[in-house]
Amino acid sequence: MKRYALPGLIVAVIAGLFALPVAGQKLVTPGYLFNSDPTCREMNGEFYLFTTQDPFTVNFEIPNAFYKGMYAYHALTTTDFDNWVDHGSILTGRDVSWNGGDALWDGDAGIPGASGYYAYAPFRINSASENNYGTYDIGAFTAVNPFGPYKDVYNAPMKMADGKPLEGLSPSVVRDENGSAYLIWGSGDTAKHEVMLARLKPDMTQLAEAPRRLEVPATDSCGNLEYFESPVLFHSGNIWYLTWVAYKDDKGPHCDANGSYVNYAMSSSVFGPFNGPVHHLVYPAGNGEESVQQGICSYRGHTYLAYHVPYENVVGENDHHRQVAVTELAVLSDGTLAPVYPSRDKGAGTPGVTHLILDAFAPRREAAEFHLRVNAEGEPGLHGEYQMKMGDGGYLQFHQVDFGSGASRFRVEVSSENKSLSNGKLEVHLDNPSGPLIAAIDIIPTGGRTSYRILTGPVADNAKGVHDLCLVARGQSTTMQRRLFNITWFAFDRR
Repeated sequence: MKRYALPGLIVAVIAGLFALPVAGQKLVTPGYLFNSDPTCREMNGEFYLFTTQDPFTVNFEIPNAFYKGMYAYHALTTTDFDNWVDHGSILTGRDVSWNGGDALWDGDAGIPGASGYYAYAPFRINSASENNYGTYDIGAFTAVNPFGPYKDVYNAPMKMADGKPLEGLSPSVVRDENGSAYLIWGSGDTAKHEVMLARLKPDMTQLAEAPRRLEVPATDSCGNLEYFESPVLFHSGNIWYLTWVAYKDDKGPHCDANGSYVNYAMSSSVFGPFNGPVHHLVYPAGNGEESVQQGICSYRGHTYLAYHVPYENVVGENDHHRQVAVTELAVLSDGTLAPVYPSRDKGAGTPGVTHLILDAFAPRREAAEFHLRVNAEGEPGLHGEYQMKMGDGGYLQFHQVDFGSGASRFRVEVSSENKSLSNGKLEVHLDNPSGPLIAAIDIIPTGGRTSYRILTGPVADNAKGVHDLCLVARGQSTTMQRRLFNITWFAFDRR
């Protein structure tokens, strides 16, 4: 896997210079955030999209070997599929004490329940130093609103009836015709290919029964592996649909072409069997070695499919970086689903129109998700995240940040291993690095590059509406210490 250096002084990206994954593809975050493994639902009259985060943006693309660089869930919302709000990181690898291998893979969040909102997330439990796809356990998390921050319920994985950790990937919640909630998931060992389903207790954080294994096809008529991963279960009318990801190898003239497909089978029961016939739902997109993956939900009486496709960077190299698209899903008269061809899919909403703003009040905005940087370098922090090492006068710029009717306080996590730092300060400006100053935080050495401190300060009254945002570093140091301090994330509190 090729690793390449990024310039330390300035990176400015014009989206049109980068190749989109597929010609004509309408993406949720084009030319900006990488995102993958989407799930979705309707709440409060809005379409909610939850995704994992590949590292990190087209402005700062970090290798993602074995998908070990995935570190956070994002939440995004829209009402028209043209205008999106990114609500930042709602759950990260830093939030989980039993996260042994950094990687956070496909789960679900924003699930309403009696005591707030729930998320189910698989974390890698074997060491990140191992060059493999790993094994994963599933944790349960709660929050007071869909955007988090989510808290680990048990500070440990969920448990099976025998007390063993719940090993699995792709957990999500499905409700049967009577409203009972079930957790569905796939094998947490990527060498296995099983689909499990178990009813949840009313607290939504414990299994109420022993899991049952759903019947799914193992291979197709050409000998290809059929069910591989990502079980997503939904119903329309009287039909239950189990969708999954299948990888195909070209084995002859009557076999499927190489690539990753989203396939499905139908049943009259939530418990299946889902053993066929098998239909294609999403055809391969771009690089056939990269997966597509699906989330399906209803919104305003229509059914929608969210799926990710591979991102090909400017030099044509793919390193497990993906971006999400959303399209309407048609149920045909015979109950089958109209197939989706990513290369032809214009997406939901207005073709070619996507406008993204950043919620200033996200629980955590990653410093590595900048649009532009000057005199700033990135380096690994803890559990897959990156921190930005800031030089004097260096800044990070974030486009289209929405402050609404105003912010009261600014919060930022920083560290500094620079013992010679003096007069350290982080300035927060609107519009450009010399624009209106809305906050300033004094920074002193913290004793190490990952010895973090969360610092706060008041925000001026003029931080209202939508602005570009610049975090500007100030301070002095010996000439041997070019970088003053490091920033991992920041956030604002509402006025």
